[in-house]
Amino acid sequence: MDERILARIAELFYVYGISQYEIAEKFNFSKAKVCRLIKKARKKKIIEFNIKKPEKYRIDLEKKIEDKFGLKEVVIYYGSCLIKDDDKLVFEGVGSIGADYIERILKNNLNIAVGGGKTLYHTFEEINSRKKYKINIFSTLGGISLSRAEYQNNDLIKMLSEKIGGICHSIYLPIMFKKIEDKELFLKENGLYEMLNNPLIIDYYIASVGPISKKSHYYTLDFFDEEFIKILQKKSICGEIGLNFFDIEGNFVKTGIEDKIINLSINKIREIKSKIIIAFGMDKITPIKGILKSEIPDILITDEPTAIEIIK
Repeated sequence: MDERILARIAELFYVYGISQYEIAEKFNFSKAKVCRLIKKARKKKIIEFNIKKPEKYRIDLEKKIEDKFGLKEVVIYYGSCLIKDDDKLVFEGVGSIGADYIERILKNNLNIAVGGGKTLYHTFEEINSRKKYKINIFSTLGGISLSRAEYQNNDLIKMLSEKIGGICHSIYLPIMFKKIEDKELFLKENGLYEMLNNPLIIDYYIASVGPISKKSHYYTLDFFDEEFIKILQKKSICGEIGLNFFDIEGNFVKTGIEDKIINLSINKIREIKSKIIIAFGMDKITPIKGILKSEIPDILITDEPTAIEIIK
């Protein structure tokens, strides 16, 4: 075959986006023959691929983290270094790539469970889906009466539903009960007992991680006090995901409140098909390392400075 024809076919297909069917008609070939000729052009190096990798698209960094922690995908926001003094812009930047990922996975008949916190709020705020889907969105945490409304779990799932469609399944219960018996009774009456005890129906769990310090989301909402933080630190606990506590090696540690709180337990979270963690920031480096070692996450969405520290 004349190399000029091979080059012409390759140009039409790769540069101009002409379909193999249209190329076949143009040259009076079969579609199967066009496919073979394109492969031949690659073999003869008439076609050579060069993936453009500017500094801001640090694909190598994403792959290193994927390989090190066995993740399906890592997505990194690369603008933090330019706007590091503006927290709001960094939250919006990380939120935008988180929103892009969520929009990418959406389809009808999904079941999505959601954690809480500021990072998820900014992520959902950045979603701009033109299509509305038939999905179920589940709350996984009880409410904290003193929290800012937009960071509460029930308000986050409502926000997500307004962006992408679907039905909200809220938990209108306090985050902690005084007695275990009260918790079980209220869960059954609330109608979410089945979901919290059967996570296999959930396709995606979207959450962040929190540090064990005064920078914790729960400390600012008066759920953690200084005494409780000290207790957690004595147990070498470095972070939490959905109020499940873990150490730097990814081991989950009992704290004494597990049986009284309204949350999705870590054993149930493990059973969910895909777990997406969206987290960044210097105060979250250690919690992110811990949760990655736990082998809970499948997908990590973060920013460049955080990613660099994680891989060190």
